[in-house]
Amino acid sequence: MAESLVSALLEQFASIAAREVEQEIRLVVGVDKEVRKLERNLQTIKSVLDDAEKKQLKEEAVKLWLKNLKDASYEMDNVLDEWNTAMIKLEIEKGEEKAENAPILKKKKVCSFIPSSSCCFRSVKKLGLRHDIAHKIKELSGEMDELFKERVG
Repeated sequence: MAESLVSALLEQFASIAAREVEQEIRLVVGVDKEVRKLERNLQTIKSVLDDAEKKQLKEEAVKLWLKNLKDASYEMDNVLDEWNTAMIKLEIEKGEEKAENAPILKKKKVCSFIPSSSCCFRSVKKLGLRHDIAHKIKELSGEMDELFKERVG
Protein backbone atom coordinates (compact mmCIF):
# COMPACT_ATOMS: atom_id res chain seq x y z
CA MET A 1 0.00 0.00 0.00
CA ALA A 2 2.77 2.43 0.92
CA GLU A 3 4.53 1.54 -2.31
CA SER A 4 1.46 2.38 -4.41
CA LEU A 5 1.04 5.68 -2.54
CA VAL A 6 4.67 6.61 -3.17
CA SER A 7 4.31 5.57 -6.79
CA ALA A 8 1.19 7.73 -7.21
CA LEU A 9 2.93 10.71 -5.57
CA LEU A 10 5.98 10.30 -7.81
CA GLU A 11 3.76 10.18 -10.88
CA GLN A 12 2.01 13.36 -9.75
CA PHE A 13 5.33 15.14 -9.11
CA ALA A 14 6.66 13.99 -12.49
CA SER A 15 3.52 15.32 -14.18
CA ILE A 16 3.83 18.69 -12.45
CA ALA A 17 7.53 18.90 -13.26
CA ALA A 18 6.88 18.03 -16.91
CA ARG A 19 4.28 20.81 -17.17
CA GLU A 20 6.67 23.31 -15.60
CA VAL A 21 9.48 22.31 -17.96
CA GLU A 22 7.12 22.56 -20.94
CA GLN A 23 6.07 26.07 -19.89
CA GLU A 24 9.71 27.12 -19.49
CA ILE A 25 10.60 25.75 -22.92
CA ARG A 26 7.67 27.54 -24.55
CA LEU A 27 8.65 30.74 -22.79
CA VAL A 28 12.29 30.53 -23.90
CA VAL A 29 11.53 29.39 -27.44
CA GLY A 30 8.97 32.14 -27.94
CA VAL A 31 11.15 34.97 -26.65
CA ASP A 32 11.76 36.46 -30.12
CA LYS A 33 8.02 36.80 -30.67
CA GLU A 34 7.60 38.28 -27.18
CA VAL A 35 10.39 40.81 -27.81
CA ARG A 36 8.64 41.98 -31.00
CA LYS A 37 5.34 42.21 -29.10
CA LEU A 38 7.05 44.22 -26.34
CA GLU A 39 8.45 46.61 -28.96
CA ARG A 40 4.97 47.17 -30.43
CA ASN A 41 3.47 47.71 -26.97
CA LEU A 42 6.19 50.20 -26.12
CA GLN A 43 5.44 52.19 -29.30
CA THR A 44 1.74 52.23 -28.41
CA ILE A 45 2.47 53.39 -24.86
CA LYS A 46 4.74 56.16 -26.11
CA SER A 47 1.95 57.34 -28.43
CA VAL A 48 -0.55 57.37 -25.54
CA LEU A 49 1.91 59.32 -23.38
CA ASP A 50 2.54 61.83 -26.18
CA ASP A 51 -1.20 62.34 -26.67
CA ALA A 52 -1.71 62.79 -22.93
CA GLU A 53 1.11 65.32 -22.78
CA LYS A 54 -0.45 67.31 -25.63
CA LYS A 55 -3.84 67.33 -23.87
CA GLN A 56 -2.22 68.37 -20.57
CA LEU A 57 -4.64 66.41 -18.44
CA LYS A 58 -5.57 67.91 -15.09
CA GLU A 59 -7.14 64.98 -13.21
CA GLU A 60 -4.81 63.66 -10.50
CA ALA A 61 -5.91 60.04 -10.91
CA VAL A 62 -5.18 60.18 -14.63
CA LYS A 63 -1.82 61.86 -14.00
CA LEU A 64 -0.87 59.11 -11.54
CA TRP A 65 -1.92 56.39 -13.98
CA LEU A 66 0.08 58.05 -16.76
CA LYS A 67 3.11 58.30 -14.47
CA ASN A 68 2.85 54.56 -13.78
CA LEU A 69 2.50 53.93 -17.50
CA LYS A 70 5.61 56.01 -18.18
CA ASP A 71 7.53 54.07 -15.51
CA ALA A 72 6.45 50.82 -17.15
CA SER A 73 7.59 52.12 -20.53
CA TYR A 74 11.05 52.81 -19.06
CA GLU A 75 11.21 49.23 -17.77
CA MET A 76 10.17 47.93 -21.19
CA ASP A 77 12.80 50.08 -22.86
CA ASN A 78 15.46 48.75 -20.47
CA VAL A 79 14.55 45.13 -21.19
CA LEU A 80 14.65 45.76 -24.94
CA ASP A 81 18.01 47.52 -24.61
CA GLU A 82 19.36 44.61 -22.58
CA TRP A 83 18.14 42.14 -25.24
CA ASN A 84 19.54 44.12 -28.17
CA THR A 85 22.88 44.71 -26.45
CA ALA A 86 23.24 41.04 -25.59
CA MET A 87 22.39 39.98 -29.17
CA ILE A 88 24.99 42.38 -30.58
CA LYS A 89 27.57 41.17 -28.06
CA LEU A 90 26.92 37.53 -29.00
CA GLU A 91 27.30 38.36 -32.70
CA ILE A 92 30.61 40.12 -32.00
CA GLU A 93 31.86 37.14 -29.98
CA LYS A 94 30.80 34.81 -32.78
CA GLY A 95 32.68 36.92 -35.33
CA GLU A 96 35.77 37.07 -33.14
CA GLU A 97 35.71 33.30 -32.71
CA LYS A 98 35.44 32.79 -36.47
CA ALA A 99 38.36 35.16 -37.00
CA GLU A 100 40.49 33.35 -34.42
CA ASN A 101 39.67 29.92 -35.83
CA ALA A 102 39.94 30.83 -39.52
CA PRO A 103 43.60 29.76 -39.98
CA ILE A 104 42.97 26.60 -37.93
CA LEU A 105 39.98 25.61 -40.04
CA LYS A 106 42.07 25.71 -43.20
CA LYS A 107 44.62 23.34 -41.69
CA LYS A 108 42.29 20.97 -39.83
CA LYS A 109 39.13 20.16 -41.74
CA VAL A 110 38.83 16.66 -40.28
CA CYS A 111 37.39 17.73 -36.92
CA SER A 112 35.24 20.62 -38.14
CA PHE A 113 32.05 18.73 -37.31
CA ILE A 114 32.91 18.76 -33.58
CA PRO A 115 31.73 22.01 -31.96
CA SER A 116 34.31 23.95 -29.99
CA SER A 117 33.87 24.53 -26.29
CA SER A 118 33.42 28.25 -26.88
CA CYS A 119 30.61 27.49 -29.33
CA CYS A 120 28.87 25.35 -26.71
CA PHE A 121 29.45 27.99 -24.05
CA ARG A 122 27.95 30.66 -26.33
CA SER A 123 24.87 28.49 -26.88
CA VAL A 124 24.38 28.00 -23.14
CA LYS A 125 24.94 31.72 -22.58
CA LYS A 126 22.36 32.59 -25.25
CA LEU A 127 19.87 30.12 -23.77
CA GLY A 128 20.34 31.67 -20.32
CA LEU A 129 19.87 35.13 -21.78
CA ARG A 130 16.68 34.06 -23.58
CA HIS A 131 15.41 32.59 -20.30
CA ASP A 132 16.16 35.77 -18.34
CA ILE A 133 14.61 38.07 -20.93
CA ALA A 134 11.56 35.81 -21.29
CA HIS A 135 10.92 36.02 -17.55
CA LYS A 136 11.40 39.79 -17.50
CA ILE A 137 8.91 40.14 -20.36
CA LYS A 138 6.47 37.85 -18.58
CA GLU A 139 6.78 39.97 -15.43
CA LEU A 140 6.31 43.19 -17.43
CA SER A 141 3.24 41.73 -19.11
CA GLY A 142 1.74 41.03 -15.71
CA GLU A 143 2.49 44.58 -14.59
CA MET A 144 0.92 45.96 -17.77
CA ASP A 145 -2.19 43.83 -17.24
CA GLU A 146 -2.54 45.25 -13.74
CA LEU A 147 -1.97 48.76 -14.99
CA PHE A 148 -4.66 48.45 -17.63
CA LYS A 149 -7.08 47.00 -15.08
CA GLU A 150 -6.51 50.15 -13.00
CA ARG A 151 -7.02 52.40 -16.02
CA VAL A 152 -8.88 55.57 -15.22
CA GLY A 153 -11.59 56.96 -17.49
